[in-house]
Amino acid sequence: MANELQTVRAALFGDSEAAAEIHQKHYASVLGALMNRGTAMQLTRSEVEECVGDLWSDCFGGTNSKSALLTKFSGDGSLRAWLITVGLHRLIDIARRKRFHHDMAAHEKTSSLDPMDKIPAADVLTPDADLVSLLRSSLKNALARSNREYLLLLYLVYLHGIKQRALADIYGCNESTVSRWLDSTLEQIRADTLREVEILDSAAGLEWREIVQLCHTINQELNG
Repeated sequence: MANELQTVRAALFGDSEAAAEIHQKHYASVLGALMNRGTAMQLTRSEVEECVGDLWSDCFGGTNSKSALLTKFSGDGSLRAWLITVGLHRLIDIARRKRFHHDMAAHEKTSSLDPMDKIPAADVLTPDADLVSLLRSSLKNALARSNREYLLLLYLVYLHGIKQRALADIYGCNESTVSRWLDSTLEQIRADTLREVEILDSAAGLEWREIVQLCHTINQELNG
């Protein structure tokens, strides 16, 4: 990730080779992932291509009043996952506006309400249902294959903040043993989820870090 951040910074400082490297490595991949999501949102190919084109332009094209979008990339995750997450937000916004204009046209002749009253509030607009379904089904199937007792340990440690040392005392084992249980369960969930995504939507081309970031994005959308 550090190398990617260095490449991004070099591109932002005008290094054309660094910018070309980012484009060559990520543009087609990001476009493919977002094209699949855009189709599920009933967006046209040209709408998705225009969205990705604008995204790419904003990544490098800063102005006096607005810095280049890539300045927000921190390097905590992969650049591809970050670009897909930002692009997904934009696709959701485009789909919202498209639904709004469609609804406006449908009610134009029958409603006397002020058109501004029809603007949908952000907190009642749902994210891409197809993406939510894909991730929910994949995670659900992966969790169903997990050891029930080890899942309980994950629940206690990561959701309730129970210390691994306390669990080791309860189970009468070393803390390192509890750690191995947790690590092996997380790895199994990761592998099974990726396998399920591939089975359910082979065109998605998602990696684990991207799935985690997209789940976070969807959770934010669902909770306003």
